[in-house]
Parts: sequence; structure tokens; C-alpha cells
Amino acid sequence: MQDSKVSNISKRVKKLLALADGNQNEHERDAAMKLAMELLSKHNLDLASVNSLAQTHDVVEFAVVLKLEPWLRSVLHAVCKLYYTEFFMRSIYKGYYRDRKEWHPTFVGTEENINVTMEVAAWLINSIRLESNCLFSEQYERRSFRLGAAHRLYERACALIHEEKNLGQSSKGNELMVLRNQLESANHEHISHKKLGSFQPRGSYHDGDAYGMGESFGDSVNLGRSSKPKAITMRG
Repeated sequence: MQDSKVSNISKRVKKLLALADGNQNEHERDAAMKLAMELLSKHNLDLASVNSLAQTHDVVEFAVVLKLEPWLRSVLHAVCKLYYTEFFMRSIYKGYYRDRKEWHPTFVGTEENINVTMEVAAWLINSIRLESNCLFSEQYERRSFRLGAAHRLYERACALIHEEKNLGQSSKGNELMVLRNQLESANHEHISHKKLGSFQPRGSYHDGDAYGMGESFGDSVNLGRSSKPKAITMRG
């Protein structure tokens, strides 16, 4: 069943339950409760699902000034996956004649989730950049290290989401998946109206040893929130 249809059914059930709750008219109370239970049974839903699916999420946009290198893009994909957000690329023209085209990200999601995404992404980006600068002096080595770390972080994020889906049999895991499906649907609905084109960054590296060291670093990084993150410069 499509998420939008389930959401509409859930809202109807909640209205019926609200009508039944505290209603002094016994006939109206029983009729409302009976209809609510029939809807749940017909569409194979339960009250826990109704309480979750009937919620709505306010999706907003935050535009950031951050010219993305390939490794930065991978980091953002990883963090967005973990914290229920998305991003799309927008073009900005710079230079004296405004003839130099740059691409910068705009985050999509709830305000709270975007804030967390920004914090964690800024911390990871700064950590990878600092580590690469400490280990290497050549730019090609630093770039290879950063790509290795970023790609490994993305792989770990995908693995964590897969584990979350496997928890779906438990009540807690089911609640997480319901929430994720809600938020992802809301984000995709918001982005779908923008008619965005495709954007393909380069993802090559030149030094295998540095890339491998970056992968090891990506394995060791904590993907939770940083206690003292450095914020990315934001534009409203």
C-alpha cells in the first residue's frame, strides 16, 4: 500500500478514535469505535502504526556555501543517509563577470535533522581533512586518503541502515523504519517538484596506499554526533 494512502487511512482512524474518546453518546461512541476497528482490520494496520503514520513532518531547505570535491559529496551522502535528510546541488555563478559556475549543496529535511546532519558532516569533514594533512604533504596523496575515508564512511552508513531494516521485526525496529519511511517520503516529495538534473562528480584517486589508509581511518571514525562540531557556513 502506498505511504500516502496509508497516511490518509491513519488520519481517518485517529479522527474516529477522537470522536469515540469521551463521547457521552453511547451509540455514537460505539459506532465510531467500530468503524475505526473495521478500517484497521481491512487495511491490516494496528494502533501503533496509526499513531506513527498519522504524523506529519515539516520539510525545509538549508542552502550552504560549500564547494564540493568528490570526497565531500560522499561524506554528505553518508551523513544524510544516517540522519533522515537529503541534499541536492544548486549552481552559483561567481567571478567578476559572473561566468564561473560552481555547485553547492542544499539540504532537505526537518529542521532538527538538518541541524544534526550539518554538525556531524562538519565534524567528519574537518577530521578527515586534518588527518590527511598530518599524514601527507602531497596533494594527490591527501586527495586519495580523503576519498578512501569518505567512501568507507558511505559503506558503513549503508550497512547501518541495512541493520536497522533487519531490526524491523522488533517493536523498536519497526518504529524506526516507520519513522525513516515517513521522513524519506516527505523529503522525496519535496525534491520531486524541483525537476533537478543529474550531477556526476569525479571519484578517481591516484595513490592506492593513501586510499587504503583513508579506508582504515573511515573504519575508526565514530559516526555519532560530535561534542564540539565546527559549523559549516550557512546561507538562508
